[in-house]
Amino acid sequence: MLSLVLVLFQYKPVQTWAARRATHYLAKELHTTVSIKGLYIKPFSSVVLEDLLVLDRQKDTLLRTPLLTVQLSGFSIFNSLKARKIDFKSIQLDNGSFYLKKLKDSTTNLQFIINYFNKPADTTKKVSKPWTINFERIGLNGFHFRYKNQLTHVAAPNQVNFNDVDVRNFSTVVTQIDLKNHLFKGHVQNLTLQEKSGFYVENLTVNAKIDTNEILLQNLHLSTPQSQVQDYFRMHFKSFTDFSDFENRVYIDGDFKNSRLSSIDVAYFTSSLDKISFDLGVSGRAYGKVNNIHSRNFMITGGQATYIKGNFNLKGLPDWDHTYLTLDFDQLATNKKDLDYLLKRFTGTNKTYLPDFLSKFGNINFKGRLTGLQENFTTTGTFKTALGRLDPDINIRFGAKGVPAYNGKVAATNFDLNKLLDNSTVGRTSFTANVNGSGDELKNLSGKVNAQIAYLDFKGYQYHNLTVDGNFINQIANAKITVTDRNLKLNLTGRVNLAPALPQYAFNATIKGAQLNRLKLIKDTINITTTVNTNFSGNTLDNLQGNVLITAARVITPHRNDVVDSVSLSASGLGNNRLINLKSPFADGSIKGSYNLATLPSYFKTIAKKYIPSLKTTIYKVNPQNFEFNLQLKNIDTVLSLFHTGIKIPDRGTFIGHFNSAEKTATLNGLIKTIKFGKIVFHDFIIDESTADNMLGVNLSLSRVDLTDSLFIKDINVINMVRNDSLNFNVKLSDKNAVNQLDLYGLVEFGRDTTAKLKLLPSDVILERETWKLQEQVRIRFLNDKIQVAGFELSNGQQQVRINGFVSDNPTDQLKVEFEKFNMSTINQLTKSAGVNLLGTLNGNVILTSVTKSPGVDADLRIDSLLMNQTLVGDVKIQSTLDNARSQANVKLNILNRGLETMNIAGAYYLNRNDGNNLDFNVQMNQTEAVIFQPFIQNLVSNVKGTISSDIRLTGSPTAPKLNGTLTLASTGVTVDYLKVPYTIDEKLVVENSIIKINKMVIKGSRGGQGIANGTIDLTNIANPVLDIKINARNLMALNTSLKDNKLYYGTAFATGQFNFSGPLDNMSIDIDAKSEDGTVFNIPLNTAATAGDYEFIRFVSHRDTTKYVVNPSAFKGVTLNFNLRVDEKTVVRISTDLGLLEGRGQTNNLNLKINSLGDFDMYGDFLISSGKFELTAKNFISKVFTVSEGGTIRWTGNPTNAEVNLKAIYELRADIRDLYSAAGLGSSLVNSRQELVDAELDITHTLLQPAISFDFSFPTNPSIKDDLGAYLSDVNNRNQQALSLIVRRQFAPGTGSAINRQVMQTAQTAASEFFFNKLNSYLSQSSALKGVVDINIRSQNDASASLHFNRFLFNGSLYNINANNDISLNSSANLFNSNFNNLTKDFSAEYLIRSDGQLRARYSYRILNTTTLNTLNSALDPQYVNGLGLIYQRDFDTFGEFIRNLFRKGNRQRQRSGTMPNTMTMPQSVDDNDEDK
Repeated sequence: MLSLVLVLFQYKPVQTWAARRATHYLAKELHTTVSIKGLYIKPFSSVVLEDLLVLDRQKDTLLRTPLLTVQLSGFSIFNSLKARKIDFKSIQLDNGSFYLKKLKDSTTNLQFIINYFNKPADTTKKVSKPWTINFERIGLNGFHFRYKNQLTHVAAPNQVNFNDVDVRNFSTVVTQIDLKNHLFKGHVQNLTLQEKSGFYVENLTVNAKIDTNEILLQNLHLSTPQSQVQDYFRMHFKSFTDFSDFENRVYIDGDFKNSRLSSIDVAYFTSSLDKISFDLGVSGRAYGKVNNIHSRNFMITGGQATYIKGNFNLKGLPDWDHTYLTLDFDQLATNKKDLDYLLKRFTGTNKTYLPDFLSKFGNINFKGRLTGLQENFTTTGTFKTALGRLDPDINIRFGAKGVPAYNGKVAATNFDLNKLLDNSTVGRTSFTANVNGSGDELKNLSGKVNAQIAYLDFKGYQYHNLTVDGNFINQIANAKITVTDRNLKLNLTGRVNLAPALPQYAFNATIKGAQLNRLKLIKDTINITTTVNTNFSGNTLDNLQGNVLITAARVITPHRNDVVDSVSLSASGLGNNRLINLKSPFADGSIKGSYNLATLPSYFKTIAKKYIPSLKTTIYKVNPQNFEFNLQLKNIDTVLSLFHTGIKIPDRGTFIGHFNSAEKTATLNGLIKTIKFGKIVFHDFIIDESTADNMLGVNLSLSRVDLTDSLFIKDINVINMVRNDSLNFNVKLSDKNAVNQLDLYGLVEFGRDTTAKLKLLPSDVILERETWKLQEQVRIRFLNDKIQVAGFELSNGQQQVRINGFVSDNPTDQLKVEFEKFNMSTINQLTKSAGVNLLGTLNGNVILTSVTKSPGVDADLRIDSLLMNQTLVGDVKIQSTLDNARSQANVKLNILNRGLETMNIAGAYYLNRNDGNNLDFNVQMNQTEAVIFQPFIQNLVSNVKGTISSDIRLTGSPTAPKLNGTLTLASTGVTVDYLKVPYTIDEKLVVENSIIKINKMVIKGSRGGQGIANGTIDLTNIANPVLDIKINARNLMALNTSLKDNKLYYGTAFATGQFNFSGPLDNMSIDIDAKSEDGTVFNIPLNTAATAGDYEFIRFVSHRDTTKYVVNPSAFKGVTLNFNLRVDEKTVVRISTDLGLLEGRGQTNNLNLKINSLGDFDMYGDFLISSGKFELTAKNFISKVFTVSEGGTIRWTGNPTNAEVNLKAIYELRADIRDLYSAAGLGSSLVNSRQELVDAELDITHTLLQPAISFDFSFPTNPSIKDDLGAYLSDVNNRNQQALSLIVRRQFAPGTGSAINRQVMQTAQTAASEFFFNKLNSYLSQSSALKGVVDINIRSQNDASASLHFNRFLFNGSLYNINANNDISLNSSANLFNSNFNNLTKDFSAEYLIRSDGQLRARYSYRILNTTTLNTLNSALDPQYVNGLGLIYQRDFDTFGEFIRNLFRKGNRQRQRSGTMPNTMTMPQSVDDNDEDK
């Protein structure tokens, strides 16, 4: 029977029937529906269950398994049942569903089944052995799981609601299952699911363990469409109900590697990220609850460049606004673009938290710490940015209204303010600042700042040691700024009050030693010290009221040291009562009345429109303008030197004006006596502008313009009258006696079609004293885009210059300039400044096209018999043609001299090439006169002579030419301008790529000296060649200058050694390491009060002498010199000081002279004097020559004027010693009156400009005298008194007692006699009989002089007694009235005026020598006389040619002392007595 049953159970229908019976039974037992469609059991190996359905008691589906396949492993009905063990090899559930509900009674819909199977155990029965069930594999495919907690109805849309879970498409394969020790443990593979919230798991592969208090995921690989999590994740909880409060009750611990986390996925599990969006790369460990999460070695990446690594704690999530951050950054890298992107996604708004300027920081790297809330945090660490480094330690907090407050310290290192502020005037800085304040706009800004600035770049200079201490409270700013830089000392305190409608400003600043050149504020060397005080209010220039006061200002330049007591600028009043007043030493001025700067341009346009109605311009409504101004220029050079040292106004100037918009009138009058601009001098500049009902007049005049030392224009007058759309003008240059003159009349007619017509009326032009005529009715039309010139013809006899055509940017418009028999000497006034004088005849024409855009030139010119500086250059022919496409200009230059072609330059210039190859020329020279290159090298060398030959190819571009070939110099001589030394060269040189290669080139100097040169001259920049030349010199003249050439040092120098020239011409460095040779005389003038003109026989001055003196430009412009000299006794060194001239020979092995291009002169080294002399002078009255003792020294340690000197000089003479004994109180009776040889000693120490001088004397032939007087001479005052008496009076002072009384009496008698004789001289000079013929001057009874003026003869003579005293009594034994004439000293001179104006005179003189010669035969010193005969010429002239022409011209020429002033303004002309010829 059993066997039959077993057999039957092999069949599926039987198995199905049995299963249905079982489910029917079970349904009855559970009081629910339990059904099955089919069952197939393969004995002991597998079970297939089809469509099992279990309903809960609410008739909802609890479990449904459409197909469940179970495979057993090793099942034996006898062994397995006995062992109570079943091994499931595989369980596969396809498309099943399970619906779990938590009912309102807190039970689940599964509880009734659990209760059924968990009936109380029958304690009477023996406890059976529990079953052991093992699972090898469980597979789910398309499973549907639902869980519903009916105790709560909180909706959580778009979020995983753990009280209402609905998971579909749940598929996975689970192996290594352990259900015995855990709720679940196994290896989950390829798990996928879709929760109704939208959360989707693409793949989950993990070793998972689930217990009632923990979920552990190892070897985790979780992928969603947005996220990827790898490696390890653990969640710890008390029960699964904790997931309902996930943030606060579930502890998580994850170790993530190369993971990516999206806010989209996180948002499914928390409700606080609805506005937060992020997509972050994550690596590292994170642990803790969501509300207090920690991370270690955590790395987060986001955006495109954001990288975060460190240890982070976040307490308070998911409430981001109240989350406390503790972020320790090992590295943070980001930029503003990423930060804006991330912050917008994190905050869920489009609000920009970060200002735009942060983008300038570029990629930011930070290492440090941030703690606090997002609106109240503290950060410390280091930011490294594209702008520099920042080290903050600062707290930042945002108030309820989003107003930030900040407190802490910020340090910056090498921070780039230029890029931050978009301001090129500032550069990098390093500072440390303490900041405490709040606010992000002016109305709520409040705070304090204390900054220590190590350095700050401003306009290319780096300022050091700056401090800023200030505060801003209630719109009032107070600050103190100090700068302690080696080139600037600044202390500034200030206050700005922005609260009133008109802000108030008050500043006080002290500036010391501001070296403006070194600060790179200006190019010139200027030092300023001053105090500035300001107190004013206002917000526009129209309503500013207050004052600015500058006091105690000192401005120091290399040639000036000016003190400005005060400069005051004040503004007061409003409307018509407004007054701006300037008071200063350099200018006084005022503006009084009402004005508006914004509409001032339109006001002037209305004035112009009145007289030029056709003027087309935009005129805005003009606010009332009714003001007058007055400006008086005084000593303004101090101010001009701050901006441009080339501009000077040595004399005063005046400007007066009045403007009235209602009347549309404007008047301006001005006068400036002298204006200097570089070498150009403008004399007597006058402007006179006025308006009338029908005319606007502007007159300009200058009495003279000196263009160069030899080129000038006199009497310039420009008269302009504007009325009725026309301008009448007259331009006059020079007076009727000038070499060049112009009297030009013209008319400009303005048209309503915006054109203007210029007519030049018949006018005279005088060039080089030749009269040129301007053709009548020259027409010049100003069209819309071009200027038409017609009928311009300037002629002088056969010489003609004609101009016709158009000036425009159109290539088809031509301007033709024709020359016919034009004498080249006509332009000598222009070429003379370049050292060039021309002679020859020019013929031909030049055709210009597209003049104003890209000029093209077609030329066909000939110069016959061209002479340059009296050297015949030859016949010159120049041809240039431009092709039709205006792409190539063919040029040819040919010079023929005495049948020999000395120059042939031919080639092409390509206009449209952009590759830098515009030039293609062959330059052939054959014994070409070198003088033709004089204009190109005028600032370097002069006196060019000899010839040059070449075979050179010229390519490249005009700005970067390329030269290749050879250059031959034949007896080519030049004089180096700076050194004034002539050299001669015979050499053939190679030129490669614009570099002249010099190899053992011999340079010949004077006196047989020579140098061997090696190096290069780079002509890449043809306008500024670069030199790199080394010269080995042997007895080569290196210097040949005078004081006129160089006021720092001058002389004649011959040297042997190394000469190096390097750098471009405008910034050349000359290094000389040499030994001086015989004939070297070196002068260092330290008393430079006298100008070079004082040392010249002929002095050049202007006719009016309106410029009191000419300040020569620095001789060192563009030159830096470094001399390292070795000097021996063959060299003479002369140093001129205010005390006199020190001349000596000696030795020095390392005398270093450094001179920069600004003229700063430094000297270093010791000069040991072996022999020399010192000429002591005092007011040109006392002149004593001392012999300098051997062993004296002069030491230079920088400034030449501060040289340390230590020398002894001796003045030798014979003197009577009786007065010395008398002064010592020994009585004159002890010694006889006798002459003894005395050495007066002068000891000079300290510095040359401020020497310490002590005196002494000795008796070289009789030392015992000094022993006798030891007590007296031990007093240094006695020694100084006697030594000084010897030097000045050539005798000892008699000293004390009656002698003193006698000396005092002599002094009184001298004063009395001088008063008496002054009265007598006055009476004689007023005598009508003698007045104008005889002049007698008796200075004392021992000194008298007389002069006689008769026709062209002038006699002067004087008598005095060198042995007399000043006794007023005429009974004295030694005075002019009772002395023998032969015993008196005589001085006589006679002059004859060869010219009646006194400019040429003959003079004879008979005078005593300044020094006396000792007579070895007699003890007395006899006076020595000298006779003199000479010619004297003194005359004002402007050029040497004028001097020669006027020397013997008959008749008198009355030179006009003042120019003709314009008829619009007449001003008196003052004449200084110094201006007259002497």
